[in-house]
Amino acid sequence: MPFLLLAQQKPQYSQYTINNYLLNPAIAGIEEYADVKVGSRSAMSGVEGEPTTYYLSAHAPIGYTSRGGRKGSGRRAPSFGGKNNGGRISEQFRAHHGIGILAVHDKLGAFHRTEASMAYAYHLALSRDVRLSGGIGAGLIQQRQRADELHFANPGDAAKADWNMVKPNLSAGLWLYGSNFYIGTSGAQLLGNSVNFDNAVDDRNLLYEHYFLTGAYRFSVTEEISLVPSIMLMWLQPLPGAVDFNLRAVYQDRLWVGGSYRQNGNYAVLAGVTINHIFDLGYAYDRGVPANFGMGNGNHEVVLGMRIFNKARVLCPQNLW
Repeated sequence: MPFLLLAQQKPQYSQYTINNYLLNPAIAGIEEYADVKVGSRSAMSGVEGEPTTYYLSAHAPIGYTSRGGRKGSGRRAPSFGGKNNGGRISEQFRAHHGIGILAVHDKLGAFHRTEASMAYAYHLALSRDVRLSGGIGAGLIQQRQRADELHFANPGDAAKADWNMVKPNLSAGLWLYGSNFYIGTSGAQLLGNSVNFDNAVDDRNLLYEHYFLTGAYRFSVTEEISLVPSIMLMWLQPLPGAVDFNLRAVYQDRLWVGGSYRQNGNYAVLAGVTINHIFDLGYAYDRGVPANFGMGNGNHEVVLGMRIFNKARVLCPQNLW
């Protein structure tokens, strides 16, 4: 019996709140250091052929400078309440560029998807406290089926065949941000199927545009505790829109816990710790639809972050928290 299945093509993440660069190239170079993250996600854990995703992202500013003095050595973390801005005084933001790279490998049974791209962004000040960046990313997407990973009752089944597709990929986004808020919009796989290297379009190789809208606001509860509610909306034709609601509590810029709820009834538990001015570690667990029906042990996601060339030795990002 034939069935119609509809699903997103890009991998799903639970920890995008600490790495929005996965969804929006306009973030490239938003901090004054190079931000590197390595992530791993295992969905439907314990099921043969379970979906697994690995990624490496890195982005850094070019020409990031600010005028003004600096109090002390600048070694302490920026205040999460935004009162002293990490020890700087009379700071004035200057427009700068940002560059980044992203590599993602996604595997589901015999199906493999690999994405590699480079991004460029430009950041400028709209006012003393509000900034805007625009970015574009370009690269390649490979989708492949490996027949040696398929098992059929009839070894001669015609469906047991390799196929491989490589297409160009284009993404773009805008990011409006300040010391206590951000809102961004982006689109991925914008070329769709307009460009094909082999001039052949196969139903199984079609790419569809993905659109994202994200936003967050940071509230200072006390001098040591802050709350960060955020939302993410995703739209992919012909699917209906999807909405994620997130809430994180951050303690002393070093430890955070939170949760995420998706409109389809799935939830995620999030946690993270800043080890020092270079390393931080995040973990997420979510049930997912298959786990709700007794398939697998849920989804696990781990992200290791590194702040390279972090001369100010900041512990908490100033613009993405």
